[in-house]
Amino acid sequence: MIKFFRKIRQQLLSENKFSRYFLYAIGEIILVVLGILIALQINKWNESKIHQQAEITFIKDLKNDLEQDRIRLENCLQNIKKNIIAQDILISELPTSYRDNKVKLDSIFLIYSTPLISFFPVSGTFDASVSNGNMAFFKNKEFISKIYLLYNTKYPRLVYNGELSDNRVLRFMDKYNHERRTKEIGNVNDEQISEILDDIDRGTTGTKLRKQLIKETLDLVNDILTNY
Repeated sequence: MIKFFRKIRQQLLSENKFSRYFLYAIGEIILVVLGILIALQINKWNESKIHQQAEITFIKDLKNDLEQDRIRLENCLQNIKKNIIAQDILISELPTSYRDNKVKLDSIFLIYSTPLISFFPVSGTFDASVSNGNMAFFKNKEFISKIYLLYNTKYPRLVYNGELSDNRVLRFMDKYNHERRTKEIGNVNDEQISEILDDIDRGTTGTKLRKQLIKETLDLVNDILTNY
């Protein structure tokens, strides 16, 4: 092709047809520019297909991660609901139950002093996509916005809250290690019962906040799994 164009140029120059050579040169430039534009468009189209396939794969893999997270979040929620019920019963009934139904009190106390289920998200797909920069090219911006909200805000806050809850429960377990080991509250007077109630009450606000955070996070996970 290059030899063909060179031959035409040489022929026009040898025949002193400069006006025609000028028009030909312009036409050749236009062809070159069109070729470049077509090549760029093809390259852009290929990149678009690559990004589109990467987005499809990302959503599929991310949903697999979120399905695992959803199961863990639901287990955490059920676990914390039992803990809150035990809290409420202990706070409202501890003095009476200690005198009238100690067996019930001991069983509820054991439920309350059991550590809560910790939650750590499955983040491999998200972390990989952040590292390779693919998400910058994904078209579904609403979906990406919710993903960032989940992994950069909801999950870190929930994990941090879980660490606080773990520390709070560990302190409670250490203080009442004998009761946990024997699975019963020993002989305590009214002052000691009041101290137990104070310790339980201190954890109530944090536990109920954790429940709310789990529900909010679970709602967002379900939204992403259902609508995208």
